[in-house]
Amino acid sequence: MAQRRAELTQVALRVMARDGAWALTTRAVADEAGVPHGSVHYAFSSKEALLQAVIAADTDSAVRIFSSVGAAGGPPEEVLARAFSAYVDHLIADPDIELALQELTLMAVRDPALAELFRASEQGYADSLTQLLSDVAAQARGRWAVPVPVLVDQLLGLLFGTTVAWLGHRDDARLRAAFSDAAHATASRLERDSRS
Repeated sequence: MAQRRAELTQVALRVMARDGAWALTTRAVADEAGVPHGSVHYAFSSKEALLQAVIAADTDSAVRIFSSVGAAGGPPEEVLARAFSAYVDHLIADPDIELALQELTLMAVRDPALAELFRASEQGYADSLTQLLSDVAAQARGRWAVPVPVLVDQLLGLLFGTTVAWLGHRDDARLRAAFSDAAHATASRLERDSRS
């Protein structure tokens, strides 16, 4: 069942990337997957459950990106630059998926039934960024000049705001420059422990 759910989640992403998040229906997923409509409902009790799986897959992907880079270690600016670069590579690889996920975010903000999904996704991103920042500080034997939750909120704004801007202009070099500068600016907020 887990394999079928994962496959249908990927199909749902394809449908949304092609037709937009608002066009997603369980019937559209069934048609795209070439399976009976009932099999989608067997795997997912509702459209909201399917959307929850889509959002969870996106969040898991971001967590993997940030956690793998943070665990690799290195100088703070390099670690942050690698994390942001991996995120940018992920965006550029499939902009239509990212556009669909941004649409889904807007749907979740307007729909009380989906609002909890949005909060859970945002928390997943926040947790992964918190871990990344904690790893960077620990490896550098330093501490952040501002509370980590403040940095996380700033980085979430950067991630989502810059992504939306890029979806409009599609200038990859500009996107990379923005995230490179963000890595530098964020790393500059790290204070070295004078006892080390």
